[in-house]
Amino acid sequence: MQKVFIISDLHGHYTVTKKAVDAAGFDPEDENHHLLCLGDYFDRGKENVEVFEYLHELGKKGKASFILGNHDLFMLEFLEGKHDKVAFNAVYNGFDQTLSDFSGITYKPGREQDVYERIMKRYPELYEWLASMPLYIERDHYIFTHGGIDTTLPDWRKQDLHGFVWNYQSRLPKLEGKTIVVGHERTAQIRMRRGTSISLEDDSIYDVIEDDGVIYIDPFVEMSKRMNVYIVHLENPPPAKTRLAGRILSSGFY
Repeated sequence: MQKVFIISDLHGHYTVTKKAVDAAGFDPEDENHHLLCLGDYFDRGKENVEVFEYLHELGKKGKASFILGNHDLFMLEFLEGKHDKVAFNAVYNGFDQTLSDFSGITYKPGREQDVYERIMKRYPELYEWLASMPLYIERDHYIFTHGGIDTTLPDWRKQDLHGFVWNYQSRLPKLEGKTIVVGHERTAQIRMRRGTSISLEDDSIYDVIEDDGVIYIDPFVEMSKRMNVYIVHLENPPPAKTRLAGRILSSGFY
């Protein structure tokens, strides 16, 4: 049986993440332990490079798997030469800190090409790492993704990339017989929207939410300064990899 430690929405907070993962008992030397990350590795924090180096090393050892989030898509598209949204994401989504961290130079509008060239030179493996991330992983009765799956579709697996990274699972019907585990939507905001009588000063507002059929784990790390670690035990072996339009959509832990 495999013990899987699940985290999401690290947002450039390496120190908080490492402390939480260690406290949860994750041991990369234990053959039955695996770290599963549900996306949003960068932006808003100041340890973006440290997050990448930590996770990438675990991935190379086969001890961690990664799902693409919407903030990871910002960097992936940037490294593909799509720079039209960079200024917006820098102002509203903390992308400027990430670009500065990886390039070693302060990002300012108009410096996109310089930043791009510096990142590709300093971290040539970053693009491949992001481009290889699946949009979801199915194991046993679980579905792991970043944003959510559109259960109203005849086949949710054919949902487009935008849906997987941007959907809010709390606004979609549950999927009978499955448990969907997601990040993206902050647990504190879900509780506030539901009228839960917990203040932001009460740390429990950031706890994991376990609903019938859906588990939410985004801890709002930039506010809470904590990382939720949700643990599941999986029995069945990983499925074969499948692809759609060149992107791996489902993959086993590797």
